[in-house]
Amino acid sequence: MPENTKIEFINIFSENFEKNIISKLIISNVNKRSSENNEYKSVLIKIFQSKKEKLLSFVYKYPQKDITKNYSYSEAISLIGNWLGDNFLQADLLCATESYHLQYKPDGKSKLIKKENLPARVVETNHNRPKNRILPESNIEFLKLLGVFSEDGFLKKDKTDKFVQINKYLEFFKQAVQESGLSGDVKVADMGSGKGYLTFAMYHFLSEKTEISPFIHGIEYRQEMVDLCNHLATKARFENLKFVQGSIESFDASNTNILVALHACDTATDDAIFKGIKAGSSVIMVAPCCHKQIRKQLKPEFPVSLFSKYGIIEERTAESITDIVRCLVLEAFGYQVKAFEFISSEHTPKKIMITAVFKGEKPEIKEKKLLEIAEIKKLFGIKEHYLEKVF
Repeated sequence: MPENTKIEFINIFSENFEKNIISKLIISNVNKRSSENNEYKSVLIKIFQSKKEKLLSFVYKYPQKDITKNYSYSEAISLIGNWLGDNFLQADLLCATESYHLQYKPDGKSKLIKKENLPARVVETNHNRPKNRILPESNIEFLKLLGVFSEDGFLKKDKTDKFVQINKYLEFFKQAVQESGLSGDVKVADMGSGKGYLTFAMYHFLSEKTEISPFIHGIEYRQEMVDLCNHLATKARFENLKFVQGSIESFDASNTNILVALHACDTATDDAIFKGIKAGSSVIMVAPCCHKQIRKQLKPEFPVSLFSKYGIIEERTAESITDIVRCLVLEAFGYQVKAFEFISSEHTPKKIMITAVFKGEKPEIKEKKLLEIAEIKKLFGIKEHYLEKVF
């Protein structure tokens, strides 16, 4: 009887596979009496439409990680048949209009339960689902070197947030580069490059996805990070990616086409913007944090003074004022400015990403922006914004 139940379940799976209406199959409940001691506790199976054929994606669920492998139909059926009733005691097949629950008892008996889905479940294969990731979830060498992917090419579970963050940043970066019209040899400076995740990603993107020949410098204060990143850049064969020890203040940004500063605190962000403007950079991208300089000066009159009454509200007000003035300064110098929500690392709260693309300076625009900055300062009782040194 149990063998007949297994055959019936596999036949149902096969029929729904042919119709392409399987949402997923979950195999679970490890059989403790099984002779094979599985390290993985369950397996998630989905249809996966490659360019050449329809495959099945198996996600092996380990306690601390997931590993994905793709199999042909015949390979998948063989694995499923061997597992059911032996290594695993439960299988849940979710299809478009019906669901099937197969359960084995310790004594070997089994039962198969069918349930209607109301409303019908929407079924998508992995490659039919829209994905806008610039870096695919595949075997990319520099991501292996940086520890985002394992040596065998799988995304590490604890690096999923980092992988998403890298792709999100590249969306902003790609848009800014396209709007700038840059081509040929392009000099990029990443101020405060840290462990180099985004620096490597920019180099890969510009080299592989555009007609640009990038020359990128990652500027980092910690010498050990500089040494490590240079070592990894050599292993990745990124010939024109170099890391140097230094600070935003000390770095010579002359002739820099793209200037990036994603980890600069307080007025260091303004120093980066200042250097970008003075260098005539086509693209400036910053993700400011620690807005202390303006907060110390806030002395608005009533009713605007209410914004300073409560600590967290005063903090957010200072952040907004600081970033608004930064945007206005960039606009005064001919930049088209956009602001987005951005997470600079998996351990930090959401911040603002400011992207600025140079479109040409106009005297009348500069005069207008200077007046707007003056009005904001007057409204909030601010004497000076640090970035005003650029004028």
